[in-house]
Amino acid sequence: MKKAILLMTMLMLLCCNISAQTHLTFMGIPITGTRQAMVTKLKAKGFSEKTQENEVGVELKGKYLGKDVWLRIYNSNISKTVYLIDIFFKKGHFMDLYEQYLSLREKFNGIYGTPTEILDESFEETLEFGQLPMCATYYKSSKGLISLEISEDKHCVEISFQDKHNAEIMRKEKTQK
Repeated sequence: MKKAILLMTMLMLLCCNISAQTHLTFMGIPITGTRQAMVTKLKAKGFSEKTQENEVGVELKGKYLGKDVWLRIYNSNISKTVYLIDIFFKKGHFMDLYEQYLSLREKFNGIYGTPTEILDESFEETLEFGQLPMCATYYKSSKGLISLEISEDKHCVEISFQDKHNAEIMRKEKTQK
């Protein structure tokens, strides 16, 4: 009887552990659950609210990888399930942003492995037309997508963590409207 109870307990723990591993993580936190639960977990890591919550998300400010950032948490419309976190570093001049982008890409290569795709346009070609070159790196896994890019419209380095499973929930809820 004791063995059966022990076995059942171990199986339940294993199932919980496997469930937690199916989601992409940000700062060690699985990207899942409600927006309020995610906000609470991020506040415990030192983040504070930057703006009021709205229908589809909330903005927080804090530190990520030792830098001041602000982030936006996106959730689905019906269940309020978190599916995406966007991180924005401070605005800056392009060359400073490019150095930061390359430094983060090197760090992420060590964490997430070889990028799925890299889109780095030539400086000469784009600057000739008065535009900033597109710089983006993508890491795709069974848990989701991580994108690292220089945001032309926000003039900052931006990182997005999109959980695959919860993005699917968001898409399904969008069609239910």
